[in-house]
Amino acid sequence: MAKRRRRRSYAAYATSDMRKPNIVIIVLDTLREDHAQGLDRLLDYGFVKYQNAIAPAPWTLPSHVSMLTGLYPSEHGIHETKEVRGLKLASFSRLRMASLRDYNILQKVKEEGYTTYLISANFAIIHPALGFEADINIVIDPIRNIAYTDDVNEIDKEFEKLGSHLKFVIHNIRNSKKLWNGARLFVSRRLNLLPKYLSEYFVREKGGKLALNFVEKINFIPPFFLFINLMESHDPFTSLRTSEKLRCVGLKWALTGKLNPYDVKLWRKYHIHAGRAITRAIQIVETLGQRNMLDDTLVIVTADHGELIGDGGVWHMNSLKDGNIKVPLYVKYPNTWKKKPQKHQYISLTEIPKIIDKDANALGSQLIIAETFGIHDPDYLFDRCGLPRPSYDSFHHKIRIIGHNADLVFNKTLEKVEYAQGEKIQDIIAHLKLHK
Repeated sequence: MAKRRRRRSYAAYATSDMRKPNIVIIVLDTLREDHAQGLDRLLDYGFVKYQNAIAPAPWTLPSHVSMLTGLYPSEHGIHETKEVRGLKLASFSRLRMASLRDYNILQKVKEEGYTTYLISANFAIIHPALGFEADINIVIDPIRNIAYTDDVNEIDKEFEKLGSHLKFVIHNIRNSKKLWNGARLFVSRRLNLLPKYLSEYFVREKGGKLALNFVEKINFIPPFFLFINLMESHDPFTSLRTSEKLRCVGLKWALTGKLNPYDVKLWRKYHIHAGRAITRAIQIVETLGQRNMLDDTLVIVTADHGELIGDGGVWHMNSLKDGNIKVPLYVKYPNTWKKKPQKHQYISLTEIPKIIDKDANALGSQLIIAETFGIHDPDYLFDRCGLPRPSYDSFHHKIRIIGHNADLVFNKTLEKVEYAQGEKIQDIIAHLKLHK
């Protein structure tokens, strides 16, 4: 396995006569590399496009931790196991992220004078409660399309306590200070249910427009570190209530390997949602330009993983196929920086800390990996989906190794090669078996 990375100082480029650049990372959740060609418009803004970028995991949580720490999932430990999954994984993530403070760039830059901002539409995972905590946290519910800051969160808790919209509005009418907030939340909840009644051919908002509005309006305090997660290319891809159905189909495929044509059709609108994600990312970059922030800012646009859409499977969990781990990677360097060349054929997203380190000369590695550890869904979901509970065999450590003229999938749990092509395969397998 990869050696543990050395700790870096991300203020290495800062001197008394040089202003620290701002840092912006935009993650387009679930965007496949081969559906991201529209991001080439970023080249007009001076971005560098890197080839063959590989996500370290096929789902959100371990991949994001790897991007922020520079560690592979087996190194940082925040991934699914038979014992730690579902809700347990959330609490485990928060505790483990605290222990990774010396590697987590979201925390390291705070120590070096940055004001940190998190805008996340991945309401369930990229959240302060799981350890993704900035100075300013804005979490967006992509289903109801509502942003949660401290004030909004207080209002929402009050609504839940009162139990109905009518009681909530009456309560706020009696308290004039909350009248406007109460009315606004009542209307927004009603409006955000409209997609339920619209045709599946409409592409509904999943928080991207709200994220854009915050980028337009926030008074960023330089130097700032801004991390954005956009969910436009994430499921559901058809009607409002099909997200759980997609998960059921994905789980069925993961457990049985079986697909039928109807299942694949649930992903037929993926490309439209991918296009919406790309549009939102470009709009955010344009907004940074309009606010005169691009010259002094390092901007990274990428994805945490892809999505299988019928090409050998569906959904994004539990598989290391190309559609799940090949992602786009575009970088806009500050005007005072040299652009980092790509030295080797493949780049791992674990190199993001290296991208923001001015002293790093080149990107790319001779050997990179991606990892999966099995099924992380809670047991109740299998009952809802009418599927058998996962067996011990459903939990595994599989490693996709790319480089050294080889490409293989190694099941480390069973000490078995599941797929292999290229040269020097036996040398790589021997290395893996020595590092259990």
